[in-house]
Amino acid sequence: MSKDSTYGLKKSLGYFSLTNIVVGDMIGAGIFTTSGLLLAQLHDPKLLLLLWVIGGLIALCGALSYSELGAKFPRAGGEYAFLSELFSPLAGFLSGWVSFFVGFTA
Repeated sequence: MSKDSTYGLKKSLGYFSLTNIVVGDMIGAGIFTTSGLLLAQLHDPKLLLLLWVIGGLIALCGALSYSELGAKFPRAGGEYAFLSELFSPLAGFLSGWVSFFVGFTA
């Protein structure tokens, strides 16, 4: 099969769109419920904001790690591609099913 440029994934999303997808995926809908529960426990909005900033910095470290993995293994497949290359295809396969049943339902 020849290497034709008409096949494969096309890069059509810009930085703004990709940034918003990542932010929406990391924050999710939990910010609307968790903030109220935390504020009831903490009784200090400034402390609550500080905790969200610290959590955001921790999430940023995870996002930067995934960006490094994406640069190291530039192909479609996400975690499956990373784990299949680093460990074995079985690890990538199992990771996909664990993410489906545990991660995506959270």
